[in-house]
Amino acid sequence: MIDDSHVQSGAEPMIDAKQAAAALRLPYYWFADPQMRSKYRIPHYVIGGLVRYRLNELSAWATHNSAARKRGDQVDVGGGSE
Repeated sequence: MIDDSHVQSGAEPMIDAKQAAAALRLPYYWFADPQMRSKYRIPHYVIGGLVRYRLNELSAWATHNSAARKRGDQVDVGGGSE
C-alpha cells in the first residue's frame, strides 16, 4: 500500500542524501557528511537520527548560490581552492 497522505495534505515528501545528490547533480558527500552540510549551509532536517531534505528547499538553495556566483559574490559552494 502506498502512503499518499503527503499528497492529500499538500506536504512535500522528504528525500535522503542519495536522492538529493542525484536530483541536484551534486556530490553525495555534500549531503551525507555533517561538516559539508554545515560548510555549504545545505537546508536539512534530522528526524529520529536520519537526515532528510525537501527538494523545493534544496532547489531554492541551489538557485540562490548559483545566482550569487554569477553576481561575483563570495559563495563557498564547491570548486574553491583549498
